[in-house]
Amino acid sequence: MSWIERISNAIERAFDSIRPPLASIPPLLLVCEVYKRPGLSAIALASSIIRRLPEAGIETGVNTDGTPNKINAFVRIFSEEIVREIKDNAKVSCVITPGSIMTTGTGGNAGGPVVVQSTNTMVGKTMGIIE
Repeated sequence: MSWIERISNAIERAFDSIRPPLASIPPLLLVCEVYKRPGLSAIALASSIIRRLPEAGIETGVNTDGTPNKINAFVRIFSEEIVREIKDNAKVSCVITPGSIMTTGTGGNAGGPVVVQSTNTMVGKTMGIIE
């Protein structure tokens, strides 16, 4: 096998392992969903992880000698730092596709009232903050 075939096969395997993109959520459903979300929480994350640790055979109760379980403290600290890093340093960039913003306006001229309908014709960009 030549080096070009090896590189080509490696690239093909890499593309095969990439996850397909998620299906797009229609804007109306997205706006309904976004207001129901409570926001990112380190305590909720730590609680969910600690609740599932027994699935991996990791005890979460007090140690047999009565000392506190340090794994629970580690999970809490780890979760707090992950959430802090995401909230403080993550960026969200969004794109506004052409035709996705529809507007209707009214006005007037010498001929009388005028109704105007328009849409964006260019790609737009907006920024956001993860909460």
